[in-house]
Amino acid sequence: MTDEKKEMKLHWKWVLLSVVVGLAIVGSSYYLVAPMFHSKEILALVMLVGFILMGAIIGYFSPGVTINEVTLGGGFVMLIMLWLLYFFKSELRYSPIINLLLFLLGLAFSWVGGWVGEKLQGDQTSQEEAQSKKFLWKWVLVGAVVGFALNVLFVAILATLFSAYLYKFAFTGFVVSFIVTGFAVGVKSPGVTLKEPALAGLLVVLLDWIFLNFIIHLRLSSLFLTTGLIIGFLFTLFGAWLGEKYQESLKPKQAQ
Repeated sequence: MTDEKKEMKLHWKWVLLSVVVGLAIVGSSYYLVAPMFHSKEILALVMLVGFILMGAIIGYFSPGVTINEVTLGGGFVMLIMLWLLYFFKSELRYSPIINLLLFLLGLAFSWVGGWVGEKLQGDQTSQEEAQSKKFLWKWVLVGAVVGFALNVLFVAILATLFSAYLYKFAFTGFVVSFIVTGFAVGVKSPGVTLKEPALAGLLVVLLDWIFLNFIIHLRLSSLFLTTGLIIGFLFTLFGAWLGEKYQESLKPKQAQ
């Protein structure tokens, strides 16, 4: 009963830290890329994936389960961001309905990020998974969420910082995000998980394609989609392989 009460109790320290980390990630990434990208849809996406990273960081480093704290902190961060856009009379201010939608999405993305962080931290199923050879969809979801967030931020930030070489650095960010995603899943998932992050890489590319094709109406040929799927699969698999090798190197060497 005592443990249950501890889990149910809201830890305001982690709410506050969520706000600080969230403002650092969401605010800096948004205002960094805003001069480069004048699309409200792109800026909203950059802002929202920042909530995923905020949630993942707090969920990973906080002891116990702190998904509620992360979600509440994400709500405060979104309110502050919307107030800043209004106060500074940004040309990218949103309508009241869109503001409400962004607030709800901020809560949802924070919750998802917190869930990812808890899974990367490890839970009661970790020991069982270490001995299992089954395909684990949990790590596909974790990889897809992390990969999509990193993909959006890496591409947008590198394209902004190195705008003179826009396409080269956007492509670099695209590739590196898959390697980092695969490495993170490979290191933190118990047992051998190579297929799961590789599939996650495919899902990330499909999410990118859905956003480009249906949200900002940037039509891409089937060749671009196929190339992206191949890159996502191979480089996430490569990152996962590196992660598994690093995980093995951390294990204490057995006495010979």
